[in-house]
Amino acid sequence: MIKFVEYKNINKKKWDDCISNSSNPSIFVYSWYLDVVCKDWSALILDDYEAVFPLASKSKYKINYLVQPFFTRYFGLYSKSKTSAKILAEFFDAIPSKFKFSEFCLHEKSDVKLKQGEFSDKKFQVLDLSSKYESIQKDFSDNTKRNVKKAIKAGLKIRPDISPDKIVHLFRTTKGKDLEVFSSEDYKTLIKLMDTCNDLKKGQSIAIYDGDKLCAAAFFMFSNNRFTFLKSGVTDDGKAKGAMHLLFDYFIKENSGKRYQLDFGGSSVENVARFYKNFGAKDCVYLQVKQNNLPNLVKWVKSLKK
Repeated sequence: MIKFVEYKNINKKKWDDCISNSSNPSIFVYSWYLDVVCKDWSALILDDYEAVFPLASKSKYKINYLVQPFFTRYFGLYSKSKTSAKILAEFFDAIPSKFKFSEFCLHEKSDVKLKQGEFSDKKFQVLDLSSKYESIQKDFSDNTKRNVKKAIKAGLKIRPDISPDKIVHLFRTTKGKDLEVFSSEDYKTLIKLMDTCNDLKKGQSIAIYDGDKLCAAAFFMFSNNRFTFLKSGVTDDGKAKGAMHLLFDYFIKENSGKRYQLDFGGSSVENVARFYKNFGAKDCVYLQVKQNNLPNLVKWVKSLKK
């Protein structure tokens, strides 16, 4: 039987055991991760944690709705046994009716056949690190190889380990200043997430310096043989000198020849995806789901705001 379970009643040990033993464990849905990025998350749970489906909700104007929290890519169904489109549909049917609107994503192994909702493909990029560095490097684009050489020629230096607050500050004052979606609280959450990953030995950071000046930095998370690129920052001067190319080249070199994957965090934005693909990464497709059960009047008002 599928039950809706509020946060306070979730057995986190059983939850994490189900995630770890699923065919597609993801760092985004472990209890410790959800605790950081989503206050009072809830879930759909089959029997004694045989399968689980995380839910993140918000409320506005007394309307409850489901969302995909910042710093996660997707949720979906995680099961100790084989799943199917039929089982996934049963989980969707079990979502409480109090959630009148939903907009979240399902992982790349989701088998979906739902009768209601809008669906759109999203992409992220993954690089297999199991080959030796020399073999992986052969698939780098010529432009990427040139930029790595340019960074080395410019004398940029690599320093493993940099504090989360410095990474977030660099991101916030470079790319972040053009993004209005993140609040001050969101940046605090990002720092807390990096700190938690470090405390659990699941975080790795890299900084690139031009002399004494920080020009690029990035944070990676590790779980279930997969590194996931979380966030980075790079100055204009760092961009011009190939700092991020050098950073990823170093990371790939350090972790190649092992049974790991590098998840670039992903993007459906063409120029961002191209940057990752220039390191030999391949597209993976996941699904965004929107379901609107709002009253007709609310739907009409919402449509006027578009």
